[in-house]
Amino acid sequence: MGLLREILVGGWSLIAGMGVTVKRLFRPVITLQYPRYKVTMFDNFRGHIELKRGPNGDGQLCVACGTCVRECPSKLILVQGMKDHVKDHKRPTHYVIDFTRCSLCGLCVDACPTGALTFSKEFELASLSRWDGVIDLVARFEERA
Repeated sequence: MGLLREILVGGWSLIAGMGVTVKRLFRPVITLQYPRYKVTMFDNFRGHIELKRGPNGDGQLCVACGTCVRECPSKLILVQGMKDHVKDHKRPTHYVIDFTRCSLCGLCVDACPTGALTFSKEFELASLSRWDGVIDLVARFEERA
């Protein structure tokens, strides 16, 4: 009796699975043929971290305070900064982060007192070298300026 019951239960699960397949067979295809067609990212997509521009589109907002360095659970961020003049704000000279080990938890973005960090919309970050994932955000910011 046990063998017959197992055969019936297995047959029923096969029929149920095929029912799901048949239902999906006649729905429109939602697969995007990447890279032929580009993906538009949603507003809440969390790509890698990057520095924000100021409210008028001028320089960066980072003051190299090191709060993001202390908040990072993986200890992947290195920030070095300096002042041009005594009364000026401190500005970062290097903001290096290792994205090969970053979990994109967002603690650095949340902890930033000036709101200088944000998530990018980039998602094509594959590379052949591990060192391509170690990025200086200040250098990237200046390249895009």
